[in-house]
Parts: sequence; C-alpha cells; structure tokens
Amino acid sequence: MATDKSESRKIGILGGTFNPIHYGHLRVAEEVRQAFALQKVYLVPSARPPHKGATGVAAAEHRLAMVRRARRGNPFFGSSAYECRKGGTSYSVETLAYFNKRFAGAQFYFIIGWDAWCEIGTWYQYAKLFSLANFIVISREGMEPWTEDCATRLFPFALQDEFCYEKDVCYRHVSGRSLNFMTVTRLDISSSQVRSEAAVGRSLRYLVPDGVANYILEYGLYNQ
Repeated sequence: MATDKSESRKIGILGGTFNPIHYGHLRVAEEVRQAFALQKVYLVPSARPPHKGATGVAAAEHRLAMVRRARRGNPFFGSSAYECRKGGTSYSVETLAYFNKRFAGAQFYFIIGWDAWCEIGTWYQYAKLFSLANFIVISREGMEPWTEDCATRLFPFALQDEFCYEKDVCYRHVSGRSLNFMTVTRLDISSSQVRSEAAVGRSLRYLVPDGVANYILEYGLYNQ
C-alpha cells in the first residue's frame, strides 16, 4: 500500500456504529474539526462493534454507504471503509495502526464520547492506543463530567501514572500524545430515534441528511 506524505496534517478519526449516521454525529465532527484546526475528519463505520450486539444493526455496507452520502458537500470530511472491509470485530487499536501507516507522520486525533472513555479500560489492547493518537473526549453541552470527579478517577488504574495535567482540560501522556476533554453542542437526535421514525414511515427530514433519508427509504432499512 502506498504511503501518503502527510507530515504536516492533523487528522481526526470518529468511529461508530452509525446505525444510521445523523446530524448529531456530523455536528460533533464539525465542532471538533474547528476547535482543533483539523485538516480532515474521517468517519469510520465499524463492521461489528465489540461492545454492542448485532440486533437491529444494518449491514456494514449499508452503514458505510450512508456515511459516504452524509459527508458529501463538506471537503473537510472523509470516510473510511477500513473496518467494514476488514470485517470481523472492529478494534480501535487496529484502526489507528492502519491510519498511522496510511498517513505516515500525520498527527491523529481520536474522537470518542465520555461514555466510551469511561469504558476504555475494557478495550482491546487499550494501553497501546495512547501511543497511536491524541484523544478528544466529548460530552454534550451542560454536561462536563470530567470537572466533577477527581483526576485520579479519570483514568483506568493501569494508566494513572502515565498522564500528567497540562492545562485547563488537557492532559499529557508519557508518549507525548495529548488527552483533551471538550464540550460540544447538544443536538437531541439519536440513531435509535431515527430507526424508530423510519420503522413507522415518518419523515426523517432534519434528523439525517437527505441523501441518508433517501437511502433508508430506497433499501427499506429499519422497517418493522
């Protein structure tokens, strides 16, 4: 595989089931991109998330197709088929290693939600993640849980000695990578809501991009 020359690039990686992708996901990606001056944010749908069951999850090729339609019109957004094409269980450590190989020398920013961060100690080879990318942990407007807890409880026990406080809501890992906490705009939209609306034939306008809504209708996704 050819290696892209990307030494000066700052690249965000936002993974998820995206079942389906909606405006809430896209707004998070845009706010993080702007706040951290990222040249690109890649949306990476998982093939089979290790922490979620497969019940009610559309096939990977459908979720990837919807992500591709959702990011159209924004030159700062990209999509990656890596996890979908790889198949099997999607592990973030493998995805980050892939991006490091593809974009050699780039700075990576791995974007996850607060709930996922609280479970990071259960992730496959989680200790390796922090040498592969900077982290951006997001929470919705009006909820800043990292300010309500003591610092030692922000990290899995095995990692408590590997981070030091740097400034404001930023910590530094021994690898030199940063861990950042960020509040994003709360859009009261969820994938489960979109699926419920689709199941009874209601309009999906203003919940998902038109291209996504049309795709769901065309393929009869999430019908009861």
